[in-house]
Amino acid sequence: MDLKDLSVAAERCFAKMLGVYELQPAETTDPEFLKLGKEYGIKFVTEDELDCSDFSYQQATDDQYRRAKELIIEELSIYPKEAIEKTRIEQIIFCSNLVVSNKRAGGTLKVGLHYVDTLFIDLSEFRNELHGRRTLHHELYHAIDFRDTWHGYVDAEWTRIQGMEFRYEFDAAAEMHRLLGENPQEVMPREFDDPYNRMSACESATPGFITDYARYSAAEDKAEVFCHLMVSYEKVMKRAAVDAILKRKVERMKELLVEYIPSMDEKFWKETIAKRRIDFA
Repeated sequence: MDLKDLSVAAERCFAKMLGVYELQPAETTDPEFLKLGKEYGIKFVTEDELDCSDFSYQQATDDQYRRAKELIIEELSIYPKEAIEKTRIEQIIFCSNLVVSNKRAGGTLKVGLHYVDTLFIDLSEFRNELHGRRTLHHELYHAIDFRDTWHGYVDAEWTRIQGMEFRYEFDAAAEMHRLLGENPQEVMPREFDDPYNRMSACESATPGFITDYARYSAAEDKAEVFCHLMVSYEKVMKRAAVDAILKRKVERMKELLVEYIPSMDEKFWKETIAKRRIDFA
């Protein structure tokens, strides 16, 4: 057991001491998700709802569940077992009408100290098949990104790829309000409006960015590169061939992944992901 494993084990011991695990929702009874969960060591939750002031969701409808189920199993099944283990996710909750800080969200992640590491996926995102698939991978990557280093989502090297003069939208707004002597988390100006509405994943015309949503922060930029590689690999690689900044981001993404998850090597990309036939539009 390495230091990261020990750190995660300590977090979970602390959560158990606080009784957090006793408050978690029941595991699904769906046999296909039970089988996948056993294979990957994850609990899937399909019947739950929560209504808190800053975080809420409803149980997905039968129609939403039927539409998304096969796609979710297909997308999760392409991951090596090691990759899912390295996310440290303990449970995935499928829901609808997910609201985070009074704003709709396609998915979100609760990880780290005080939490049972949980991924939340709003099944209404699967009204658009490609978008639903990307949303799942996008949120899974946030879990990888949080755990692959000791400093969470902070990644100065990634930020420099776009150019020394570039500032992500969140970073630029935070810097401005700090200069004004304001706490960015309390001010919450227009610049901090969570851009989930841009998760429709329309392509960005800005070199280096897969979508406009990727301009929001380095963490979202990385997650967008990853999820599009997983679902639209050939399209991303074709664009990267004529976009030097995006090409470097793709290279860096692969470097980060194989360093943390050795099974996600070039063989994985060429023999598993590049052969997928999903997005040719």
